Amino acid sequence: MKYFVTFQQFNPGNGRPIDHPSASDFETDDKGFGMVPHVGDFVQIEPLGNEGAPRFSGKVKHRLFRYLADNCHVNIVVEDYDGPEWAETIKE
Repeated sequence: MKYFVTFQQFNPGNGRPIDHPSASDFETDDKGFGMVPHVGDFVQIEPLGNEGAPRFSGKVKHRLFRYLADNCHVNIVVEDYDGPEWAETIKE
């Protein structure tokens, strides 16, 4: 099974993710190997070489798996997070 993973930023103003998810930020090989963050994980996605691509930084709030034939589309919702754990995660 092949996995296609996209990210969306959570909008606290209306309690939903933004309407436009990113393009497929990554996909696995045909063996299905790839790292998908879990709910509660911290993520920081900085696209390199594409200035117009969305950036995501925060904590994974939700994940949705859609299985279609031999593919699985995973949508990951990221919310902004300023709690103490973020500062403890990495020292830049």
